[in-house]
Amino acid sequence: MTIAAPSTPQTIFTWVNWERCVNFLLALYFLRFACMGAADLTEAFRLSTFLMLLKVSADTAFHLIRKPAEQISTSLYDWSIGIFGAFTNFLYEGTLGNDLWWATSLQLMGMSLQVAGMLSLNRSIGFVAANRGVRTSGMYRFVRHPLYFSYCVSFMGFLLNHFTAHNLIVYLTMVSMLFLRILAEERLLSRSPEYQAYQKQVRYRLIPGLV
Repeated sequence: MTIAAPSTPQTIFTWVNWERCVNFLLALYFLRFACMGAADLTEAFRLSTFLMLLKVSADTAFHLIRKPAEQISTSLYDWSIGIFGAFTNFLYEGTLGNDLWWATSLQLMGMSLQVAGMLSLNRSIGFVAANRGVRTSGMYRFVRHPLYFSYCVSFMGFLLNHFTAHNLIVYLTMVSMLFLRILAEERLLSRSPEYQAYQKQVRYRLIPGLV
């Protein structure tokens, strides 16, 4: 499905209202996830569970204060993969047991990359493919989607510490949605000459020299 024509002020207002509705649902799902995480920590404290709760809290906060889009996709497909991909994060489940130090280290590394990516991106973050300004500094000097890479790393660490068939399916679904979101975002952003120049300057999307 192709992305609709550039948004006019009227359509931006309409889609901003839709984003506000999504924000409300996001807050509700986060509260549910936070309560479940707090219950798990009360039952048996695990650093991996605490880090997961901290990470999702940061994700939610940045999404709720994100910068309004200059141009946003009006494609139902883009909205579906964006929202479903973001809300997948709330489907992970904690388990009983002991943390693996190397898996927890993976979580910490992913979260460190996320902090660096968010500081580089500032408030230009969102669910749906949109143009909130092209970022070329910080982590974005190395890859075009450093935040998505950080998600893959940190959630992999959690998965290894809390390995179940359910969490594996959630992780694979999340990664699949991330790739689809990358393609959707770049379809929209590549309309901008500034982003086209950025694509030539930074060739890789996730891992320098590989992907």
